[in-house]
Amino acid sequence: MERNPSGAAATPSVTASRVERREKRIHVAVPVKLFLEQDSPNYQLCCTYEISMVGARLVAVSGVNKVGQMVWLQRHNRRARYKVVWIGEPGSEHAQQIGVETQEPTNVIWESELRMRMSQA
Repeated sequence: MERNPSGAAATPSVTASRVERREKRIHVAVPVKLFLEQDSPNYQLCCTYEISMVGARLVAVSGVNKVGQMVWLQRHNRRARYKVVWIGEPGSEHAQQIGVETQEPTNVIWESELRMRMSQA
């Protein structure tokens, strides 16, 4: 049986994100603004645990409550749409964390952080 990051039985969308990881992830804390609605001026500040060209693992915020939910992340003046692909199970090592995957692959909001970290490797 497939497992999600928390070790619980995975749903198909959680399994797909873990099994089909295409990009190396960089462990770095990047502050971002998370919007629950595209054109809303209301946002929550949160931080990444790790980033890649196609997604990230973030600190969970209120209002993000289901896999498949769309959110918008903003870093400096760049904003992009992401889909929540997993939510950490309460009480697990991934509690209060979410995994997101970009829906706009050509709009990498943390491209400068990735380039900097990869050049240092």
